[in-house]
Amino acid sequence: MAERRISVTEDYVEPELLSPGGGSFKPRGEEPRPQRPPEKPGLLTRLKMLLAAGMALLGIALFTVGALLTSTVIGAIIGIPLMLIGAAVFVLLFKLLASGSPAPIIFRRF
Repeated sequence: MAERRISVTEDYVEPELLSPGGGSFKPRGEEPRPQRPPEKPGLLTRLKMLLAAGMALLGIALFTVGALLTSTVIGAIIGIPLMLIGAAVFVLLFKLLASGSPAPIIFRRF
């Protein structure tokens, strides 16, 4: 038998990497358990998501309008507070999204 060398440009797949049938490995005797479809979020969760989306849009809108108004001195008097209010809305948004989660883990220094 002649030994065949493979050049660098030639595609080659090791025969050990391919499995006949192409299916995933399943142990014999075990049947897959039927999985339940994920449940829809509850009413309070949907309201929380709706409120979070509204707060995000409001925060972006206030911050953008405030940033656009800061191009003039008179606009800066109005724009800077709008940017601060937009940032405050984002802080409240992140506090809303963090509510209901378990207590944070605190690592103390020794």
